[in-house]
Amino acid sequence: MLSGDGRLRVAIVIAQQTSAQQSSGRRLPGIARLAVGMEVFLGIGALLGGGALILAPDGHLLGIGTSILAGTPFTSFLVPGLCLFGFVGVGPLVAAVVALGRKSIAPLAAVAVGLTLIGWIATEMVALAGLGSLAWSFYLVLGTSIAAVGFSWWRFSRSPSADR
Repeated sequence: MLSGDGRLRVAIVIAQQTSAQQSSGRRLPGIARLAVGMEVFLGIGALLGGGALILAPDGHLLGIGTSILAGTPFTSFLVPGLCLFGFVGVGPLVAAVVALGRKSIAPLAAVAVGLTLIGWIATEMVALAGLGSLAWSFYLVLGTSIAAVGFSWWRFSRSPSADR
């Protein structure tokens, strides 16, 4: 029978082995790598776009004028740029870091990123009605894809066979 000190050493060794197996021993599942790739793609693009709008609230860095903001509560692109930078730029990159850290919340973070992007694009479409854009379609599909991948990943991670 192990003494209190012996049990503590055994517990420490087991914890170290478990930690080592979880960290570098296994690759992320393919679905998780797909989510991370899409999150990084979205995040970098939104950081650049949001940053350009923050630096030049008149939109000249992106070749757009404030005239498209007519009918919206905004007179410049500063507030939309801040929202784009934070929610659609930083958010997905944080979700990617969470996924790379193998946190159990990562699939739900991917779902949140996808739904946030869908909400962002839907808001743009309503606020800027009449300006049809192929970019809106692309980002709606991207948001839906990220949410679907996150949901599938979440379902996979909850199944008994996920412990492979």
